Amino acid sequence: MELTKPIKLGGIELKNRLVMAPVKTGYATVEGQVTEELIGYYLNRAKGGVGLIVLESAYVDPSGKEIPRQLGIYDDSLVDGLKRLVTPLQEAGSKVAVYINHAGRVANPMATKMPLIAPSAVMCPSIGVEPKAIEKEEIKKWQKAYVDAAIRAYKAGADFLEIQFGHGYLIHQFLSPHANKRQDEYGGSFENRIRFGIEILEEIRSELPGFPVIVRISAEEFVEDGWKLEDTIKLVKILEGKGVAAIDVSLGTMCEAAPITMQTLGTKKGLSWDYAEKIKREVNIPVIAVGRINSPDIAEEILSKGKADLVALGRPLVADPLFLDKAVSGRFKEIRRCLACHQGCFDELRGGRRFGCNINPAVGRSDEIEIPKAENPGKKVFIIGAGPAGLEAAYTAAVRGHKVTIYDENEELGGQLIAASMPPYKEELMGIVEYYKEVLPKLGVEIKLNHRVTAEEVAQWEADAIIFATGGEPIVLSIPGLKEYGYMTAAEVLKEGKETGQTVVIIGGGLIGMETADYLSEKGKKVMVIELLDEVARDMGVFEKNLLMKRLKERDVEIYVKTKLKEVNKSLVTETLEGERNLPLPDTIVLSVGMRPNRTLYEEVKKFVPEEKLYLIGDAKEVRKIVHAISEGRNVALTI
Repeated sequence: MELTKPIKLGGIELKNRLVMAPVKTGYATVEGQVTEELIGYYLNRAKGGVGLIVLESAYVDPSGKEIPRQLGIYDDSLVDGLKRLVTPLQEAGSKVAVYINHAGRVANPMATKMPLIAPSAVMCPSIGVEPKAIEKEEIKKWQKAYVDAAIRAYKAGADFLEIQFGHGYLIHQFLSPHANKRQDEYGGSFENRIRFGIEILEEIRSELPGFPVIVRISAEEFVEDGWKLEDTIKLVKILEGKGVAAIDVSLGTMCEAAPITMQTLGTKKGLSWDYAEKIKREVNIPVIAVGRINSPDIAEEILSKGKADLVALGRPLVADPLFLDKAVSGRFKEIRRCLACHQGCFDELRGGRRFGCNINPAVGRSDEIEIPKAENPGKKVFIIGAGPAGLEAAYTAAVRGHKVTIYDENEELGGQLIAASMPPYKEELMGIVEYYKEVLPKLGVEIKLNHRVTAEEVAQWEADAIIFATGGEPIVLSIPGLKEYGYMTAAEVLKEGKETGQTVVIIGGGLIGMETADYLSEKGKKVMVIELLDEVARDMGVFEKNLLMKRLKERDVEIYVKTKLKEVNKSLVTETLEGERNLPLPDTIVLSVGMRPNRTLYEEVKKFVPEEKLYLIGDAKEVRKIVHAISEGRNVALTI
């Protein structure tokens, strides 16, 4: 495999070409100190065989952090903690790069409690706070923060330093003509705009001549008056001349093009690899490609076609720390492939909750790569429902040594994931189902599809544990005239493939309703959405929502918020803040006003089975997201 071939960066040999890209975890302390949780998280990736681990972004000054519990490198007191993180990763066989950055106008004022700084007073739209332009006499102060951070990384024993020149952060803000409006020698011409970053690099190389430096760059900013590919090509040639060990090629800016930077579902897969290839043609030092490389096949294609010399995986290694180990042993289908959904990782972290992963429920936990065996294995565990909660419960219980049987009334595994994978760009959601299809039979799990379990049948089971993962069922509103006119549910449209007419009104603008609108409008249907609240898609991730709303606007989907459907007769009678409004009758009405737990069988069974044997998980317990369903499946199975 190309992936397993060694390569030298800056005179240091890596055992393979797999790089762990930086992903912020929120596992550090509020002061930026290393924790045992952070060490354990990275150590699991080192045990998985990663050649080079680039640690998450370490802020060089408290004014430059993005999340409350971000890794810091702004003070000498942090060096010992960093060494405590770096050393065990090296002992496990990985090389380690400390990645330094200042977020500038992208910093989070709620986390820093300090004014934002930038080369110019140009506000970042995603932050909404105007930064203070750095005075000329302050330039050396901010450059010194990077140099001091580099020295701390070296003292901590890191093999490499990586500097962020991209993604719309402080150095990139100087590079970009969109963000840099300065009139002094740090603004204006290309040579002036690169000066801030180049001077930092030169000073680091002077202070630490033997310390290999990797530079991360956005090849294209995707802003009309921003940084372009031709700028990048000129810059990387200069960086090569300055002795940089490698170029890490990414895209976009967290201010104006965050979905491209994050490679969210809905963005073009492979775009960043193509840019890496263009950069590789221009330099003789190694180039790293990144962005939704979620399978060994993709990694091999990039390397074998010469698009890049190394591949960097961030969230795919969050989803499965044993990615490389499974790839090398030919177990491609046993890899939990990242969905690029950002729900369990970025969205949870952004919402102030624990960093995790939709499909890897044990991120940051001691049982992440080795589930403990049960004290009393061999118990008979019956699971009703083969959605994400039930499938993960089956996997975990089987690994622990129990005899597991899983039932589902449908003809295929997946539950709500089947419907969720139908809208545009969501097909990769079924990747986790393919994973379960591969691993469950190998663990001896008996799978019974097209089988609707009855209470009478359960009464005949000799069960030690019964897990109800029966999911949710659509809520149907009692609206005068609706039943007579006829309707479909979003699940019937997405999961069962029911055909609608040419004009469709969707009642309910939550995640499922808006994805149904996306699905139908892509098929050329004329779609209208009616939502009671003042905003649609409130339960979607910010990047995914922005892309979806753009698509719906391009397809002329009509959206009515603060609107309630009162009656269906000769028209759709709606109630708004301005009063009653009649809308034309569509060919098809689709209901998407939420789900409620399906506990019918559970309530019947608990009448004759002791409750200590019964477990209720996933949407059957409470309607939530996939991250909660899979996590609950794992946690319940750990108690049996």
